[in-house]
Amino acid sequence: MANGNQHIERKAIGQNIRKTRLSAGLSLRKLAALCRVDHADISKIERADVDPQLSTILELAQALRVPPHHFFNGHLPADPLVK
Repeated sequence: MANGNQHIERKAIGQNIRKTRLSAGLSLRKLAALCRVDHADISKIERADVDPQLSTILELAQALRVPPHHFFNGHLPADPLVK
C-alpha cells in the first residue's frame, strides 16, 4: 500500500473515532477516563498524526460501545482471498 493511501485510511479512521466520540457526547478527557488511553493519544489518533495500535482501537471501541470495525467504515483493505 502506498504511503499516501495509508494516510488517507488513517485520517478516515481518526475521523470515525472523533464522530463516534462526539455522538456519544464525550470530550477527549471523558473518553480517556473510560478507557486506558491517554487523552493526548486519542487526539493524535483523531488528527491522523499516529497509527493506532489494535489494543487502542479495542479500548476505544469498548468505551464507546461500538464494535471495533465501526471505526473502519469501509476502509479495511480488500481480502484478495475472498471472491
